[in-house]
Amino acid sequence: MENAHPSALPEPLASLTLRQENEQLRREKQQLEATIAQQQTEMALIEQRWKFALEGVGDAIWELNLQTGAIFRSPRYREILGYSVDEVPDTVQGWSELLHPMDRDLALIPDLDQSPPDQWASHSIAYRLLGKDGSYRYFLDRGRLFSCSADGRPLLMIGTTTDITAQKRREEAVRLQASRLANLIADLQEGILLEDEHRTIGLVNQHFCDLFSLPVTPDQLKGMDCSGMAEQSKDFFKNPDWFVNRVNQLLADQQPVIGEELELADGRIFERDYIPVFTDGVYAGHLWKYSDITKRKRAEGIAVHLNEKYQRIIENMNLGLIEVDLDERIVYTNQSFCTMSGYDPNELIGQIATDILLKGQNIQVMKEKNDSRLKGVMDAYEVAVKNKQGEAMWWLVSGAPLYSDTGEVIGSTGIHLDITKQKQLESELRIAKQEAEHSSHAKELFLANMSHEIRTPMNAILSLGQQLAKTTLTDHQQFFLSMINTAASNLLVIINDILDFSKIEAGQLALEHIDFDLADLLQRAALVMTQNATEKGLQLLTTIDPDLAPVLIGDPYRLNQILLNLIGNAIKFTDHGRVHVQCDCLTIGNQQAIHLIVADTGIGMEPDFQQNLFTKFTQEDESIGRRYGGTGLGMSITKQLVELMGGEIRVESVKHKGTTVSVYVSLPIGDPENLLVDEQGVQNDDALQSKRVLLVEDNEMNRLIVRTILDPYGIDLVEVTNGLTAVETLRTDSFDLVLMDVQMPVMDGLEATRIIRREISTTIPIIALTASAIRNEKEACYSAGMNDFLAKPFEEKSLIEKLTKWLVGIDTVTGLTATSPDKPLYNLTKLEAISRGDEEFTLKMIQLFCTEVPIAATEIREAYESKEYAKAKYVAHRIKPSVDIMGLQAQLDELQRIEELAGNKTSSPELGELIINFEQEIKTAVDHMKAMYLTGNELS
Repeated sequence: MENAHPSALPEPLASLTLRQENEQLRREKQQLEATIAQQQTEMALIEQRWKFALEGVGDAIWELNLQTGAIFRSPRYREILGYSVDEVPDTVQGWSELLHPMDRDLALIPDLDQSPPDQWASHSIAYRLLGKDGSYRYFLDRGRLFSCSADGRPLLMIGTTTDITAQKRREEAVRLQASRLANLIADLQEGILLEDEHRTIGLVNQHFCDLFSLPVTPDQLKGMDCSGMAEQSKDFFKNPDWFVNRVNQLLADQQPVIGEELELADGRIFERDYIPVFTDGVYAGHLWKYSDITKRKRAEGIAVHLNEKYQRIIENMNLGLIEVDLDERIVYTNQSFCTMSGYDPNELIGQIATDILLKGQNIQVMKEKNDSRLKGVMDAYEVAVKNKQGEAMWWLVSGAPLYSDTGEVIGSTGIHLDITKQKQLESELRIAKQEAEHSSHAKELFLANMSHEIRTPMNAILSLGQQLAKTTLTDHQQFFLSMINTAASNLLVIINDILDFSKIEAGQLALEHIDFDLADLLQRAALVMTQNATEKGLQLLTTIDPDLAPVLIGDPYRLNQILLNLIGNAIKFTDHGRVHVQCDCLTIGNQQAIHLIVADTGIGMEPDFQQNLFTKFTQEDESIGRRYGGTGLGMSITKQLVELMGGEIRVESVKHKGTTVSVYVSLPIGDPENLLVDEQGVQNDDALQSKRVLLVEDNEMNRLIVRTILDPYGIDLVEVTNGLTAVETLRTDSFDLVLMDVQMPVMDGLEATRIIRREISTTIPIIALTASAIRNEKEACYSAGMNDFLAKPFEEKSLIEKLTKWLVGIDTVTGLTATSPDKPLYNLTKLEAISRGDEEFTLKMIQLFCTEVPIAATEIREAYESKEYAKAKYVAHRIKPSVDIMGLQAQLDELQRIEELAGNKTSSPELGELIINFEQEIKTAVDHMKAMYLTGNELS
């Protein structure tokens, strides 16, 4: 009955039982709901504590619904990245868009369908997400499966996200540093081996493998046990047992050893470093470093040997070595120095060098030398000293600073050479040079005298012959006169050759550098020689390249001399046929390479003689010399003239067939506007009528020549025979011009001119008449104050041109108005005193003046015009010494005044006029200097 089912009971009783059970169930339900609510509260509290704990350590929390793909991430996650909830929705797609491109293949949601059930329990993945600031941060997701469906499918995964950016960056820095260290070690030229505390290889480079010829790579060695390596490699070394014992000792001592040298069996020498490695005071391994120092040791051995060798040389050679400290105390000396000075080493060491060696002389000079040593200056100088015996000596000293190991100057060292004998020899050479110069001067004077003595009668013969040819003569007389003139002309050619050769040998022949027409020069040269060719029945042909420049720059006078010599020789040595003059050219930039050819069909030359063709005073044989004449100087002079032009001359000849002479020169292309046109002015015989001319000439024949030439022109000619008479005549009488011979008795023309310029007149034109062809003669004439120069023998045309230029004021050659200065343009007395007879120095100074001072004068004018008064003053001050040394006293005074006025920094009529006058006067002086010293036969 107790267990009867309520349905078996009577109805009232059954109802009661059901109500009781329902009530029981209700109470149990309420109790269960309360328990569940309590558990939910506790779970929420636990979850909240868990989240607080995770967020407290910086981690974010996430939940992933594996069925819907919905994802929840805690605020910390967006806080790290800098986003708001609206900017990144809680979806897998939203977070996936922020993935780094290289992490796009990573799955933020695990594919549980493709994973075995035993892997569902946990999930871990590292990835990078783009932060709002544009940088990527590293995250590590770790999660676990939280719930599954009734059929076992995963439903919810919960996990944390840790920001591992700092850790990743540290790892990257460590990796980069390790990579750099590995690359550095790999590139080192020393063998590196790093072992840990267990002697396991941690790092090794290729150079280590190469040093020990190991047939493996560094990567293959990593991780290997190195404890037996010393035993295995001992045979590499000359002393194997020592090597093994030494390695064991180093490992036991664990003390650094640097620079230990090891000799190998094959003769090489290694240097080894052992460096123990400690971490926090705990031994963590060691590093071996091996270097092959074989070459260095051999070089050191050689250096030691050389040092010993040179030390022995220094000790024994004739060079005295001495070292002094900063107080000039001797700290070292070699035996040679002791021998030179006469002192023993113990008498020198510790002594003041200047006191014991210079005896109080040249102290200031030596002090300056020692001060310069402190600045690192090395130099060589000569010094006069006295040895222990008091004998005067000359030493050549090569001094240099003496440095300490730290690079500090601690004194000086000097190498001394006894040059006493050389000094004596120099003195003897100076005397010999003076004697040679005196001899050369005597030779020059002899040449000048000979020129004068020869040219004077030659002038008379030629001039009188020309005047006689103007008279009526019989044919017989005309024949004799023609023979006289021809003989005199030939003799003059010989004289000119000898004088030219003498000037070339003396280095006194220089070249012009002016614009000229080469085609016209060639045609004129051929025209001059046409008569000679016609007389022998020869054809004289001329061919000129049409591409020849209309104007070239060079020396037309010497080129004409070369052409006349070559054409004259060709005609002279050709009896039948022709002479062909040809000019070819090739343009290279602003230059033309000129090829002049003179070819004949004459007697030719033997090959042996061609080699001596340019030797002075040489002819092929005596019969040719007797038949054709000549001095044998022409070709020698021609060759030297060509070489002075920087050119080359070649000869090709076949005996009895003819000769071809080729001249190669390179000349700059000139400007047609600079070409001086040689226009013969219209000569007016009446222009010289009634002009009074004083002729100062001691030679009666020369006076006769001048008188004969000038009579037809109506010139009033007064003749005197010496300079003194000329001065006295000019004091009492007036003349329009003076023709002044240079070499005369009683008083020569130079002295007479100086007196005239100083005491009588600075304006009267004075033309020098001289038979000398020496440059110094011409210089002396202009320096004395003469206006022009006419060399004997002269032609009537030349004399009349000079007179017309200075009496009428027209240069019949250039068409320019001649000017007669109120006083000498310049005076080279100072310059000559400074040069002490050095003509090359004198000419260089003149050339420098002619180049720079006109430019400076223009600069002064331009500065004044642009109101740059300070510049005008500066330039004027700068060129004053140049103007002074050239003896331009008037211009020097002008410069002084220009400098004063320009200092006022304002324009003025006086200043403007001074500057204009100065520029014009400098141009006049420079033009005169160029004509005098830098053209013709003078250096340029």
